[in-house]
Amino acid sequence: MIKLVIFLVFSAIFCSCASEPAAQENKPSSARTSAAAKEMKEHYRLTSKGDEIRFDGNVYEIKQYDVNKDKKPDILNVFKKVPNEKGGNDLLISVKMMDLNHDSKIDVWRYFNEETGAVVKEELDLDFDNKVDRIDYFIGGSVVRSEFDFQFDEKADIIKNYDETGQLIAIEFDQNGDGMVDYWEYYKNGVIEKIEKDTDKDGKPDVSKMPGDDGFKSMAPVDEKLETKPDENVQEKPEDEIKVEIETSEEPEPAAAQPAAEEAKPAEESK
Repeated sequence: MIKLVIFLVFSAIFCSCASEPAAQENKPSSARTSAAAKEMKEHYRLTSKGDEIRFDGNVYEIKQYDVNKDKKPDILNVFKKVPNEKGGNDLLISVKMMDLNHDSKIDVWRYFNEETGAVVKEELDLDFDNKVDRIDYFIGGSVVRSEFDFQFDEKADIIKNYDETGQLIAIEFDQNGDGMVDYWEYYKNGVIEKIEKDTDKDGKPDVSKMPGDDGFKSMAPVDEKLETKPDENVQEKPEDEIKVEIETSEEPEPAAAQPAAEEAKPAEESK
């Protein structure tokens, strides 16, 4: 099964679109391909960490588009091929990659749910340094989480969380740059209602502040014993049954029916 690495696809595109110098033409084809692949590997990457996403040529198809007519692709769409009833393939969008400033480097990676076509994640290189500075996560077409890297170390420094209507509900900060959230802000109807801080670097907030408070107050410690649930997978067995005799109260027997009262005696005969 042939594996198509995306930078190799770019290599083929550029080799077919751009003219090669005479010196390059004299090189063996294998050398030219290797050099082009190395260059494209450096320029085109699919994820913020530089990992290569491999596509099976039997499953995926890639289409490229030259928007500014410089014979270099500005948009590349990766489609999943799904066989249809006509014997062909329906193409379902999987990944869209875009070069916004036309420097032959990808700046936006947009990932789709292949079944629904909805966007699920988008990575953006905002300063065009070939590193992702922002990642948005989507549910139902709306951004529910945004991660920002303002220190350019490929770690999220600020994380914004939204509800299903797009309303901001919380912001998480990594203030000391150690890769762990240590400051939280919580919002309601767009207004901040609580702030929490982690002062002992254990990843958990230990002081908090409410609107109107002069300073932070220590939070009540949580007993870990109360957070640990006991083993609930206890099953009864027939041999574990304990016979229990339930006392029953003896109800008194109903009283015998009293004989009917004697009929009134006939009136005394007259003397």
